[in-house]
Amino acid sequence: MSVVLDLPYTLCIWISAAVVIIYTLLGGLYSVAYTDIIQLVLIFISLWLCVPFVLMNPNCLDISKTLMNNTLHAPWIGAPGLEKTGIMMDDFLMFALGSLGFQCLHQRTLAASSLATAKLLCLVAAFFILVFGTPAWGSCCIYRY
Repeated sequence: MSVVLDLPYTLCIWISAAVVIIYTLLGGLYSVAYTDIIQLVLIFISLWLCVPFVLMNPNCLDISKTLMNNTLHAPWIGAPGLEKTGIMMDDFLMFALGSLGFQCLHQRTLAASSLATAKLLCLVAAFFILVFGTPAWGSCCIYRY
């Protein structure tokens, strides 16, 4: 809004917050769920719109040319050292216990139609945390720097 309407940045934040609060109060959790779905669809579409521009950019190289010969970066091979133990423990605790404090988890759980549905959704979410969170642990590159 600050770019299009030429309004101050802080005013745009306050306007956005007011709109979110108003439609949440008027529509309840359903309005939040609908906007989440709309945001996911828009993000998915907009990211795929970027793909042709990335592929046609002359600054982008084929990954087969850059992956093994370390053209643009130092090699990612290595093991995390003792100095990274704190970061590793912090990441582990955040993935294992940190999501229990997320407001959206409690919001969705309390809005479930029954206790069985809430339990099922928590188990499904735990499965997806394993599926999406585990590959990051397999790459040592996140502990490189």
